[in-house]
Amino acid sequence: MPRIVVSGVPTTASRHIAVLDGMRALAIIGVIGYHTRPSLLPGGFLGVTLFFVVSGFLLTRSMVNLFERLRFSYSHFLRGRVRRLWPSVLATIAGTAILVYCMAPSLLPKVRGDALPSALFYSNWSFIFRKLSYFQSAGLPSPLTHLWFTSLIMQFYVLWPLLFVLIFQLCRSRVARAAVIGALAVASSLEMLLLYTPGQDTSRIYYGLDTRAAELLVGAALAVLMHRHVGRQDDEFAHDPPHWQFFSRTVHVRGRELRVTGQQLVNALGFALLVVFCVCFVIVDPQSAWLYRGGYLLFALLAATMIWAGMHSGVFMRAMGAKVCSYIGSRSFSLYLVHYPLLIVLNPATRATPLPWWGYLGQFALILAVGEVFFQLIEAIRGTPWLPWLTRAGDNAEPARETAGERLGRRLTASGNAGVRMLGTAGTRFATLTARLRPGAVVGIVAGALAVLVLMLPLNWQAIAHARAVQLRPELALTAEQARKQLAKPAPAPSPQPEQPKGTDAAQSKGADTAQPQVSALKVPNNLDPSRWQCDAAAQQCSVRMLMIGDSVTAGVAQTLQQHFPQAHIDGAVSRQFATGEDLLAQFLGSGEDPQVIVFALGTNGAATREQAEHVVQLAAGRPLYFVTALAPVDWTAASNATFQEVAAAHPNVGIIDWSALATAHPEYLYDDGTHPNELGTQAYEQQLYNALCPRD
Repeated sequence: MPRIVVSGVPTTASRHIAVLDGMRALAIIGVIGYHTRPSLLPGGFLGVTLFFVVSGFLLTRSMVNLFERLRFSYSHFLRGRVRRLWPSVLATIAGTAILVYCMAPSLLPKVRGDALPSALFYSNWSFIFRKLSYFQSAGLPSPLTHLWFTSLIMQFYVLWPLLFVLIFQLCRSRVARAAVIGALAVASSLEMLLLYTPGQDTSRIYYGLDTRAAELLVGAALAVLMHRHVGRQDDEFAHDPPHWQFFSRTVHVRGRELRVTGQQLVNALGFALLVVFCVCFVIVDPQSAWLYRGGYLLFALLAATMIWAGMHSGVFMRAMGAKVCSYIGSRSFSLYLVHYPLLIVLNPATRATPLPWWGYLGQFALILAVGEVFFQLIEAIRGTPWLPWLTRAGDNAEPARETAGERLGRRLTASGNAGVRMLGTAGTRFATLTARLRPGAVVGIVAGALAVLVLMLPLNWQAIAHARAVQLRPELALTAEQARKQLAKPAPAPSPQPEQPKGTDAAQSKGADTAQPQVSALKVPNNLDPSRWQCDAAAQQCSVRMLMIGDSVTAGVAQTLQQHFPQAHIDGAVSRQFATGEDLLAQFLGSGEDPQVIVFALGTNGAATREQAEHVVQLAAGRPLYFVTALAPVDWTAASNATFQEVAAAHPNVGIIDWSALATAHPEYLYDDGTHPNELGTQAYEQQLYNALCPRD
């Protein structure tokens, strides 16, 4: 493969494209808005598609230029990309670990689990194998979840040059090359379509390089198509004015003559696409099936068209390259890296009252300030001006000077001692790799590497996180100890009951026999008969044959529940979807299991539809069935709980255990993620379930 020629003359691959600033600014605004208030900006995740198209365009544009000039070296090219991403990613990991330990220690185990995959750029596949969904997850996600993007981008950086060099050699015309790239994009979209199953978790599709490659490849195809004159030394994208620029028509509107030119049409197209993306940020549902059936490809094509429109001089190009767009766009990567951990920490899931509007403005201002500091200390290379529009024409022409690290390494290499020479060689290589980095970036690399190594130590990180959480919330130590003592007591304490809705009997549903011993729930199945099993109030033991299917909340309390319900079959799993629970219920009942009561505790990892809940009732086949209301700091739990109550009202054998109301009234029952019960919450959860199955004295 041809080697790159080192020269003091800047290549045209670094030529600034103003429209990309506006694209990046639009993308980061959408992403931050989505992560801040998904209900107000549900389609903000489409900003990731904009980032993908821009990344594919710039990467391929750079490679085309180097290929044409016979200056491409894969190793040199890859080192540049690693030098671009690794310092920022490692600094993000280090900063996030410190921030989480200080302010949200319950998330420290999640940071530990994602630190190494993020540092080595495979976190997207780690999330896939661990079945951690981007859109549907209970509680607070890992503060490093957003680094799936950098992992996928780096994987593309590694693989795409190898594939593109084959396309470049086999296809001689830019149209043929673009056609092959377009075919690969279509293949990627077809794979996404085939893998998509309605109602199932989409993490495999959303995180996978193979399924998201279409958006990157659309940008790559655009770069190839816009490359015109092979061998030109001034600008590889320069070309004679296209025919549409000579288009001019006179139209008559209400008796007036208006001249319409090609440039005006292109400007109008660019602004129209800008409006389309802004509207889609507000109205597109991330769970929409059509997104996985060509929707992402469609938005990628629209983004590529916007780039094309902005590559031609006009009002649209100037608007997208305005100073505010240039500033936000140049800082978009830093803002992307810092915003997510900050939002996770600044918005605890246990917050009982909504944040006022000025609170969100304060958070945005903090994100912007931290992003600027991060950019100046970590991301920006040496010589970058404080403001992007202050760049002078000759800024990049100055040849790189030998750094102090390179000078020291060269002197050590000249030593007669073999060990010193090895140390000098390693130091020289490291200094060369980091030559254009600012000191903060080097510190970020070292701090990030140390953070990953420390997090990999086989320590009891749960205990470390809990000890720090007790320092922040002293009541946790007291309530946790009370919970342990309460578990050891022979007699249970009365369970606090939520306020009952008007017209609902908390003890028995309407028409039940009032002489029957009463159990307590928001709604009790009319055929629930506690006399069919034994209840030992002193030991708080219940012999009911209960089948309970749930998610990570159920998994967390399963050990305690099993102690009090020894005949129960309790099955909980992390990130379990409602549809998966339906399949499990059908499987258990089909295998001959005959529970006396079914408890269905799903709905935190995704909204439960009326059809799904009705299917569960159908599978129960008349058995007493309880739905447990879901609680998580996400929008869909309210919809799930409303669905449960609607179904319970329509079926007498269906009841409701209102865990959501109980835990909302007692935030001390929950960990910082606002979803999973702590030790006291586990005890309260068990008591509420016991009271729903066994009569009180």
